[in-house]
Amino acid sequence: MRSALVKDLIWAYQLLVNAGSFLLMGFDKLGGKLDSERVPEMWFFLVSLAGGFGGVGLGMFVFHHKTSKPSFQIKIATAAIIGALGLALLVLRA
Repeated sequence: MRSALVKDLIWAYQLLVNAGSFLLMGFDKLGGKLDSERVPEMWFFLVSLAGGFGGVGLGMFVFHHKTSKPSFQIKIATAAIIGALGLALLVLRA
């Protein structure tokens, strides 16, 4: 019973962190278009590391944002691998 609750909380967290990271990508794209405040790339790396790599990836695709920056893509891919391994460990241990 406890394990089901933990897994539900993990999935709820995933939903929130990925929705937030998707919106963060949109906010940064809008900031770039308006020549306004931007989000530092380190935030995208950290949110990806925390499990929001799906939202960042979807945001890159939907907003056509940072798709021509290989260094950014490598950082996000690295964070995605580490984040996915961490997520798998959490789910398997729950």
